[in-house]
Amino acid sequence: MLFQATVLVDLTAMAICLWMAFYLFARGFPSKVTIRGVILLLSLSAFFFGAYNNIFNQVSGTAVWRAVFLIIGIGAWYEITLQLLSAQNRKNLLPWTVGIYTIGLVTIVLLLSTRNAFVGEQGNSIYVAHMGIGIPYILYGIFEIAACFGIFQNLLAHGKIGMTSQGKFFLFASIFPVAGVTYGIVALAMPSPMPRLVQDLMIFSGVFLMGISVARHQTLVERRTTLQDFPITSLTILFLAAVYALMAFRLGLPLQLVGPLVAFVVLTHALYDLVREFLERLRIRNEGTLRKQLRKLESERSSEESLRLRLQEGLSLLCNTLDSYSGFIAIKRGEDFVVAASRQSVQLERSFSSSDVAYEDITHAPSEQFPGIQYFAPSFDGQIQIALVGIGKPKSRLDYSHGDLDLLSEVADQIGTIVSLSNVQLPIAQSEINEKEANMVTGEMIDAMGSNSDPEFVKIVEEGLRHLSDYITLGQSLLADKLDVKAGSHIERGRELQKVIVDSIELLRPADKRPPEPLPRVWYNHAVLHDAYVEGVPNREIMARLYISEGTFNRTRRNAIRGLARLLMEKRAG
Repeated sequence: MLFQATVLVDLTAMAICLWMAFYLFARGFPSKVTIRGVILLLSLSAFFFGAYNNIFNQVSGTAVWRAVFLIIGIGAWYEITLQLLSAQNRKNLLPWTVGIYTIGLVTIVLLLSTRNAFVGEQGNSIYVAHMGIGIPYILYGIFEIAACFGIFQNLLAHGKIGMTSQGKFFLFASIFPVAGVTYGIVALAMPSPMPRLVQDLMIFSGVFLMGISVARHQTLVERRTTLQDFPITSLTILFLAAVYALMAFRLGLPLQLVGPLVAFVVLTHALYDLVREFLERLRIRNEGTLRKQLRKLESERSSEESLRLRLQEGLSLLCNTLDSYSGFIAIKRGEDFVVAASRQSVQLERSFSSSDVAYEDITHAPSEQFPGIQYFAPSFDGQIQIALVGIGKPKSRLDYSHGDLDLLSEVADQIGTIVSLSNVQLPIAQSEINEKEANMVTGEMIDAMGSNSDPEFVKIVEEGLRHLSDYITLGQSLLADKLDVKAGSHIERGRELQKVIVDSIELLRPADKRPPEPLPRVWYNHAVLHDAYVEGVPNREIMARLYISEGTFNRTRRNAIRGLARLLMEKRAG
């Protein structure tokens, strides 16, 4: 029974530590806390892998390597808690930190250079290996005691990080390895063997909880991963690894080879996830580069030529962002729509009848009339459609995701504002104002294409807007946690969050003074959010104020909430 339990614990611990290391590295790089967590998890996965193999094949000298991996892991654990402190506290602890690392390095060198540092390795499969009493044993014990003391010192003595809502998870996780280290030190010197299962289980419990703590730290502090993504992907990978292990065992694979098989399965899936995350970050960085290019759009005065320039640059950005071969933008001129911008699509200046391109929302394009174009997204000024955005098929996928279509809708909405401003014929002074507003809207369009709004965060923002006047609900909401709003009570916290939301809505205001109704297109986002959620005006009345249909109102509200969510994320990051 002890044999089977030890095998199961070591195999499970190795698989979980290996997956968590790659997951956190992919989601958390280049966070200092995450990098230390990855080192901890990798070293402990190697420790458990060696412990698993030792159950079936006891080789002299392997216990030394397991001890080395444990020293590296404990050192990384200490470093994680050190990174939670302020720069001044880390500087004050520098002598202690250097001392710990020096003792650890010397211990590793002595263990690797001392022959038979561990005794009785042959035949010892499920008990803690015995170390001969000597300098390596003494330094090994001093290092572990000093490192564990330093971990609790970092969490409890300097600003009491471990007593905060964020640090208490690190504190709780640190209790288990300290207990495991204490058990291991005692077991090394005891004349009678002590089960290795207890030590392995304690160390694994602590490492697992530390991985959860690092993931939580990334979510709440640095927003590099999500607590929804972490358990789902982890359970999926571990389920697949368990299926492989069960199938291999059923097919007669020796139990001692099941561990390497599970490690290979987890490693291949983890590398795939790492490459996918790298490519996703590369795509986002490319979008940022495109954002900078579009910000160079400048025009001295509002004219047809400057409008076409804006639309052509915006279309190129949109196609690159959505990874599309082709697209076009048509604007209403008289009773027809005329193509003002095109990329490997329909010819410029080609006109279409209004009845042929009249749509209420994003829809599939008719292939017989527009070959190569997959979706149409209309743009409105009030209830009048003034532009149409057509986007071709994606290069590397069968279809666009919901997030891609949301982005297409938001860009079409901003294009409608640009076209609406260009259509207004006013005196020179007002034309300059319109030009500034058009440039501002162009910037909003850039931000939409350059950002990667988290759909879950957008939902949380929308929920916060619905309870904007309810301090109690706001104070207990996920949005308050996400934005790290602090106050003495949850009611005061709700008031603070309400102020943050209202101030952010006001940042969407195009100008100080709101013009008379009907409002210009550039005011739609601010008007919808302010009137619906701050003033509590019914949707029907807002539609009447803006002279827009229900479909346009719903689309405008979705885009406005996405813009507000993006603004809140930027304020949180700042």
